[in-house]
Amino acid sequence: MNKYLFGFLLAPTLTFAASNNPNFIVKPQQCVALEQGQECFIDVSVNWQVSDEGNFCLFANETRLHCWQRNNRGQWKSELVMTDDVVMSLKNSSDKVIFSDKVKYAWIYKKRKSKAVRWRMF
Repeated sequence: MNKYLFGFLLAPTLTFAASNNPNFIVKPQQCVALEQGQECFIDVSVNWQVSDEGNFCLFANETRLHCWQRNNRGQWKSELVMTDDVVMSLKNSSDKVIFSDKVKYAWIYKKRKSKAVRWRMF
């Protein structure tokens, strides 16, 4: 009984502390292509939260993806196609970067120098 009471009394404190702690979570952090230079397809989710309400926009590099009006938190999910690292950033209405994180591009095999088919006799 006491542990439930303790959890109940602590819950409002934890909720309040979390709402004052701005955060920006981008998942996953990496996209892996089979060969260097190939397009990599990835389902990205972004969750963010700030302490004060405002107008914010999410960007991938310099491309605007989504905007929120009069909010202090948001989430976004979509597929990205990438051939290089992508910087995800949240900007306010003054175009100031509030949060930023990088989705890294990786590959398994190095790009072949020649696309010609190589034949072997033996």
